[in-house]
Amino acid sequence: MADLSEQLDEMLQEIGGVVNLTIEEREEITQAGADVLAKNFKQATKDAGHYNANRKVVKMQHLADSVETGKLVGTVSDGSNAVGFTKSDKQGINHARLAHWLNDGTRRITKDGKIVYVPGDSFMDKARDESSDEVLAAQSKVFKRIVEGKRGHS
Repeated sequence: MADLSEQLDEMLQEIGGVVNLTIEEREEITQAGADVLAKNFKQATKDAGHYNANRKVVKMQHLADSVETGKLVGTVSDGSNAVGFTKSDKQGINHARLAHWLNDGTRRITKDGKIVYVPGDSFMDKARDESSDEVLAAQSKVFKRIVEGKRGHS
């Protein structure tokens, strides 16, 4: 399988070279990929067992329901979109931090002062890696539509 830069180079050759894109067009392209990755993050969260469909959602929403896409707060608009878990919900729960612990592992101190390591399950890493082709395909589809529209109006 070709890496991302090789795939993008192939896509550029396919459409015939470099095309000037507006920030809005870049956002549309990256949003298509972000939507795919968000869908796959939600499913990976459930598949990893971090979802209890029988739990009543009162104060804290399910981790899988806290996936969001969009521009990172405080960044310049450059056409990029981010995918992640909410940093804080209405109750002040930081789902991003919880997802990080579940993915990467953490440690805690027991009542008797011992440090216990809790291994992560890499559910986000796996979802991101397994989604790369699907993300690129979604972005490519939007990119080609935009390019064809520009060529039709040249």
